[in-house]
Amino acid sequence: MTETLTKLPAALAKFQAEHHAAGRDGKGNYGTYTTLAGALAAVQHACAFGLSHTQTLQPISDDLMVLRTTLMHESGEAVVSDLPLPIRQEGGRGNPMQALGSALTYARRYGLLAIYGIAGDDDDGEGAAPAAPAAKPQTVKKPATPTQTAKPAATKQSSPEPAAVEPPLASGERDEILAVLREMFKSNKTAFERFNSEYRAAFNVPETVKTSDHIQTKQHGDFAQKFFASLPTA
Repeated sequence: MTETLTKLPAALAKFQAEHHAAGRDGKGNYGTYTTLAGALAAVQHACAFGLSHTQTLQPISDDLMVLRTTLMHESGEAVVSDLPLPIRQEGGRGNPMQALGSALTYARRYGLLAIYGIAGDDDDGEGAAPAAPAAKPQTVKKPATPTQTAKPAATKQSSPEPAAVEPPLASGERDEILAVLREMFKSNKTAFERFNSEYRAAFNVPETVKTSDHIQTKQHGDFAQKFFASLPTA
């Protein structure tokens, strides 16, 4: 970061006075959301104010690299923001480069929006809150009897719950899936109810757990994506 900033803050303030949100430009299988291309298009207007940026990768170790987003002004002033990215996913499943590419796409988008100080898509926040820690244990908290004490382990092994072995769903992708479900609930409740029913059947989700809270892993995300892709387009 440049030690003394005078012209960059003034230019950024002028840009932010006219541009404050990127909006939703993605209309694929995920519904409507802000894509990386949408974020780049939104910040492109900053060039008129003498602002520009770069995004570079810097390896830190065998398991970690940093995405460096640099916001620059034509005067030579600059601001830097670093975001660490894991090179290898825990568990080692799937294509590591594909997983890194997906994480890098989300990191670039959020890094751009953050350093320019503009918002992505406008969420109403409904259903996007993280799952409550006590939600899952409720399904197994039953009074134990002498004949039941040996069963919990077998029941847990037979459960299709993938959270222990599946890589977690990227937060940005989870937000997009939840945004599609909220929109579907408003505009196509028949499709929403079918998704809810098929998802619960596929993952044995008990009625005590909200579907939106349960969507946490890549397997859950793949199921949602296939369902969205099967819906007829307008």
